[in-house]
Amino acid sequence: MELKQLAKKPGFSRIKPENKQHIVLETPIEEPTWNLLVANLPEKLKTRFVYSPAKVTVRGLGVFKADQQLQNLIDAFGRMQSAIAKVAVL
Repeated sequence: MELKQLAKKPGFSRIKPENKQHIVLETPIEEPTWNLLVANLPEKLKTRFVYSPAKVTVRGLGVFKADQQLQNLIDAFGRMQSAIAKVAVL
């Protein structure tokens, strides 16, 4: 439940596995908004998150155990929320 709440704030509506290696985050956000969200991610994570219209693919996350997948997504969404907070302050 925590993951759903964290995902909703940056604008992700659905999280689902794709194939066995990737996780897809469905979203209505546009690319400029995505660029603001991903700005707070470390370089090693930025390469895992691939934006395309209506979805973001998290490459390679599906090979981890479920609890590691959840923790990685929770961490990434937390960083994205801090990017939103920085923009809101401006």
